Amino acid sequence: MRTGFAVIFCFCFSFSLLAETERGEWKEYGLKEVLGRLKFYAFAKIAQSVRTGASFDQELYVKETPCGQDFPKLEGNFQCALLKVSTLEDKLAESSEPTTPSVASTTNGLTPARTIPPLPIKAKWYEGRTLAGKGVLSLPGKEGQSELKLFYHTDGKLSHYHYEDKIVVFDWKGQELSTILTVKVDHILRPLGGKEYFFP
Repeated sequence: MRTGFAVIFCFCFSFSLLAETERGEWKEYGLKEVLGRLKFYAFAKIAQSVRTGASFDQELYVKETPCGQDFPKLEGNFQCALLKVSTLEDKLAESSEPTTPSVASTTNGLTPARTIPPLPIKAKWYEGRTLAGKGVLSLPGKEGQSELKLFYHTDGKLSHYHYEDKIVVFDWKGQELSTILTVKVDHILRPLGGKEYFFP
């Protein structure tokens, strides 16, 4: 009986470890360790792009798209609709703000709260070239949070974003994310430490 219980326990424990591995993991870095990773991410160019900024000339409405459970929690009001330009809402004219659907249009007996989607977030967009590639999005924070400044590659995938004292950098392998590096920086964007997420 005890042998059978031990086998079941070991199997369940191994399965839970495998499940954790499938979710990926964070690795914490001090200053010395993070400096060794910055060259791989071309961090000098990334920091310079944040310093340079952008002159936003368009408005963009972004759909709120929460990330899945297997995606790591990132700094600020980050959501997975921001990973690629193609997943952002179409650019709208300044006067054509989206409206909430009428309660009268609800069907199947569902409550209005379940059928009326949240209003998209109004953001600012810069279409031109940057040191990172092309396109910068300024997304306002929610509930007292600071804004996000998101920089995109020329192929539309997210390169990095700046939030308060953090710069979050994305490394892509084809269409899939490979790693995410979060770097804590001082007021002139010099690195102080960080952590890196490795996808399974």
